[in-house]
Amino acid sequence: MLDKIIHRWLRIPYALNVHYFSRLEKPKATILLIHGLGTSWKTWTPLEPYLPKDTRVIAIDMLGFGNSPKPDWKSYNVHDQAASIVATLRREFINHVDIIIGHSMGSLAAVELAKQYPKLSKSLILCSPPIYYPRVDEKNHHPEKILRALYEFFNSHPRSSKRFLQFADRHNIWPDAGFKADEVTAESFLIALNTAIINQTTMNDIAELTLPIAILSGKLDPLIVERNLKKLAKDHNNITHTSMATQRHEITDKYAKKLSEIMKEHLAGEYSPKTSHLIAKSKRGSL
Repeated sequence: MLDKIIHRWLRIPYALNVHYFSRLEKPKATILLIHGLGTSWKTWTPLEPYLPKDTRVIAIDMLGFGNSPKPDWKSYNVHDQAASIVATLRREFINHVDIIIGHSMGSLAAVELAKQYPKLSKSLILCSPPIYYPRVDEKNHHPEKILRALYEFFNSHPRSSKRFLQFADRHNIWPDAGFKADEVTAESFLIALNTAIINQTTMNDIAELTLPIAILSGKLDPLIVERNLKKLAKDHNNITHTSMATQRHEITDKYAKKLSEIMKEHLAGEYSPKTSHLIAKSKRGSL
């Protein structure tokens, strides 16, 4: 009862479970990692060997997943996620991060964070983002229509979906290392699927952002619409898109290596938002 009074009626955001890959007293930079749908901070385990040693790296379990709270009345949309992430950073005495890195649905939450809190981060890296056009544009964007139909079928058969998710969890057949599907998490999965992915506004929201944004995706990923990502990079000078020929949706070792390269470029300031090209750092005394 007290939980509902605090968080539902008083609208105080939940604080989330965190995992520090690196926790330094005086870090040169801070990186925030946000996992995707149905997973946890363990999604980022392949990235750990490639993280810079002088950087504080914090990964969160999104609301409804991992060891974070799982209230049965929350919508689990990106607005809720962003509010809880900011509340968590404040609890950890972190007022600013250098890069927010999101994977899958976590990348949609990263865009929402940049939209709601424009001074929070210097840049975004979006990994395998399922960015689709709004429903009103579906007549001209068939891939989104097909994917939404698949998601909605999943969402409209909750019992079968829960059994499938739990089967995938028990037999370790889900590609993401952080995937977990107990009874509660399966419920969160289906709610978030509807509110954060099926009914998203990310395509419009990201177009309003001005900070540097790097998008990383795999050619073999069945959950993304690559032409949307290419269009974003083409239409906006602050957005770049890198496509990996042999990668799918999950973060593998090869995926993590490429991600670490982009991450280090952003930390080194080798990104020009005006040209969307990486620029070589000039040597002292050169023109």
